[in-house]
Amino acid sequence: MLFKRTLRYARPLLPSVVLVSSGCGAGVGRSGTHCWTARTSVAKARDQHQKQVVLVEGHYLRKNGVTRICDALIGSTRPNCGGASLVVTPGPGSPHTGVHHAHGTAWTSHTVEILGSVSGTTLHRVGCA
Repeated sequence: MLFKRTLRYARPLLPSVVLVSSGCGAGVGRSGTHCWTARTSVAKARDQHQKQVVLVEGHYLRKNGVTRICDALIGSTRPNCGGASLVVTPGPGSPHTGVHHAHGTAWTSHTVEILGSVSGTTLHRVGCA
């Protein structure tokens, strides 16, 4: 009975854990090496990590069929990216908890982490090789 109660409270956390660890077994590749060194902001990923695999931290925003990760959000009922942003290619790891929906827009007020390779203004989701 105690296990069922614990599982009931832990269940909302599971999708968040999958978001961070789905690409690479929580940061460790098959060879035992790390896929990334540390999480980075969207602005740093765009400016300093072109053609590198990085763990980008920011706010999830899906608007007009385009998914972005943003350093900040502006507005509350139908937000836009504030500051730097990256378009995120489709793939595993979209947030499933804590996502707000209004007027065809989906966003998180908390930050999420997405593992990907930066190319220009796009973050291509990747797993470990």
